[in-house]
Amino acid sequence: MKFSICSWTFGDIPLEKTMEFVAKTGYDAIEIRAAVEDYKWRDIKQLAKNLNLEISGLTGDTGWPNEEQDLANRSEDNRKKAVSYFEKQIEAVKEVGAEYLVVCPSAVGKTAPMGAEGEDWKWAIDSVQKLTKKAEELNITLVIEPLNRYESCIVNTGANATKFVKEVNHPKVKMLLDSYHMNIEERDLELPFLDAQDNLHILHVADSNRRSMGRGLIDFKPFISGIKRIKFDGYVVVEATAPGPNPFQANKGANMNKIYTFAEESLSFLQNNFIPVKQL
Repeated sequence: MKFSICSWTFGDIPLEKTMEFVAKTGYDAIEIRAAVEDYKWRDIKQLAKNLNLEISGLTGDTGWPNEEQDLANRSEDNRKKAVSYFEKQIEAVKEVGAEYLVVCPSAVGKTAPMGAEGEDWKWAIDSVQKLTKKAEELNITLVIEPLNRYESCIVNTGANATKFVKEVNHPKVKMLLDSYHMNIEERDLELPFLDAQDNLHILHVADSNRRSMGRGLIDFKPFISGIKRIKFDGYVVVEATAPGPNPFQANKGANMNKIYTFAEESLSFLQNNFIPVKQL
């Protein structure tokens, strides 16, 4: 088990500064937002090497209301553009030396379906299936992320994600579980692990208020039990954010200095509570 943290949560703080902090704090890795036009990936790869920091994967870049980034859009033309954009993100994963891309089947922030019942789901399945060719060619894993109902209109639960992965039916398509979203959508924090089994590739973690673990209301005991029961041994990625409005915007103004404290607290919590499987 290795501990990583999502660069997205650092908002407008320069990536280079964020990576230096993450490495100094003691994280094994960082998950970087896959904004393909923002970074020179070879330079980022070299910086990570210099810092002895792994790049675990990239967080898929997609946001509503940009319909051309929506894999579940009702417009076939928009879906084609979204697939093309995600293919570029897969190429970025390869170039930076990471091994997975987090994929939200519907644009983040799209909380109402565009089609009749089940249509958005079918559009998303078709789009992700189209992405598997590039993923297989470059040996990159696509990780389906379930988001709570206030951030997405499809794939809200672990069971949804497991069903989605099984329907896509490709070895390069897996899923993640996120404690923050699970706290909203799940009735139990252990059962989704048992349902996911080998389909689970990584974890995202934050407390109920999306701050560092221990600053909210989540009881992580069943979450950790789920990890142990399926012998999960992948990346655990911290995705705590600074306090403030707008869940789709990580930059929280004057509160951004708190992200450093949350990152340090989160790593300490992981080291003290998430026991590597090999030690069980």
